[in-house]
Amino acid sequence: MIFRTRSLASLLACAALFLARAAQAEPTSTEISAAKRAFESALTAEAEQRWADAASKLREAIAVKDTPGLRFHLAHCESELGHLVEASAEYDRALELLRGGANAPDVQKLLAPARSELLPRIPRLSVEIPADVQAPLISIDKRVYTASEVALGVPINPGPHQLRVQAAGRRPFERALSLKEGDRVVVPVSLAVAAPPGGPSEPIQAPEPAPEPRPGSPAKPPERGSPSAKLYLMIGESVLTVAGLGVGFGYAAARGSATENINSALARIEAAAPDDPTSCESPDTAVDGCSELTTALADHDRAELLSRIGFVTAGVGAAALLTTWLIYPNPRTRASGFTVLPVAGLGRFGVIGRF
Repeated sequence: MIFRTRSLASLLACAALFLARAAQAEPTSTEISAAKRAFESALTAEAEQRWADAASKLREAIAVKDTPGLRFHLAHCESELGHLVEASAEYDRALELLRGGANAPDVQKLLAPARSELLPRIPRLSVEIPADVQAPLISIDKRVYTASEVALGVPINPGPHQLRVQAAGRRPFERALSLKEGDRVVVPVSLAVAAPPGGPSEPIQAPEPAPEPRPGSPAKPPERGSPSAKLYLMIGESVLTVAGLGVGFGYAAARGSATENINSALARIEAAAPDDPTSCESPDTAVDGCSELTTALADHDRAELLSRIGFVTAGVGAAALLTTWLIYPNPRTRASGFTVLPVAGLGRFGVIGRF
């Protein structure tokens, strides 16, 4: 009889994702008129400080035609509502449209100072995970984050938040937090080891000894007690896949942080030398933000390269794991006796018992 306490981790496969932006048809005159009316309503609501109504009308106009001006107004409304993370995203979208060739000189003059004023206001929450905790599940307000993301600091809106950290074999950690604008909070996590099922005092019963063979009965051939080569091979391929994914996602998060640093440095350069794209090229000019921009660009390129290497490694490991599972021959089932074999995979451990 064969029993399994946990199945081997599900087979992994990597597929390349290609993103393409579909061409959008120009809005009709009727849609343009409706967007203008929505924008006028938004301006009226802004003047009356009805920020939620103004944001709703601005989104109606953006659905027709996305412009830097609409995004700039929407960011202002989100900021007044206390949605600082969403406001930062709207400023970033406005900057992206300007870099894409959108003509909005009035927004271009106001955007950099507004972003520079907003970014320090956004609270950041960092979580310190013990080094001996493997594969923790971290969530803030029920949204899951990776360990690398929370180590760098997660930007979140001011107000109450709920932090929860779980890990296999550990007791869950929970903490209620209340953050204010500009807070930089670091939470050290303590995950106590959970008691095994049945309590620590439960005795471990040894297997009954095998009966002595009867005189004259044929001797059984000795059984090999070591696990199969296929098992060890699949464990190694699983570890390679998991390590590649960890490196890929970790440096993808670092690349996102470097992008934020690039945008912050650009904002400072724009504020120090507006309308001067060559302000950082002259060695005699000391513009605030130029050295930070150079460092952030180097960090971004390095993180992007290492992230790609990690995902390629994970793909190779997953392909090898799938090939081994399908092609490598299984060992013959033993006739009798009791053996426990380890089974490991992505985030799962277990045993296989044979009688």
